[in-house]
Amino acid sequence: MQLERKDRQILEHIQKYCEEVQMALDSFHRSEDEFMRNPVFRNACSMPMMQAGELAKHLSDTFVQSDSLTSGTPWRAIKGMRNLFAHDYHAMNYEVIWETATKNIPKLEEHIQTLLEKQGGY
Repeated sequence: MQLERKDRQILEHIQKYCEEVQMALDSFHRSEDEFMRNPVFRNACSMPMMQAGELAKHLSDTFVQSDSLTSGTPWRAIKGMRNLFAHDYHAMNYEVIWETATKNIPKLEEHIQTLLEKQGGY
């Protein structure tokens, strides 16, 4: 699949937000207990995830459909998490956010890196 310029730029930005989540986890020593107690830690992870979800809304339908079929990347869920952060903050499930930050974000970052490398320039 050939990436459109706009999709490539969006993916590069999403990848940077994934890196920010990893930096927040490293800064707080990847402590789940600290994450559950500390709103600063939760916000440090949640904000870049929200930004990534906002950017995902701007990926082309062609890319999202193709990538979802070939890789299984849940772009719809990524967009949905953004809506949760933005509109229903009090209903956030910290366990789900922790799971997303520690398991799903690294997979997403790796997937984006692979896509970008296949397109050249990395």
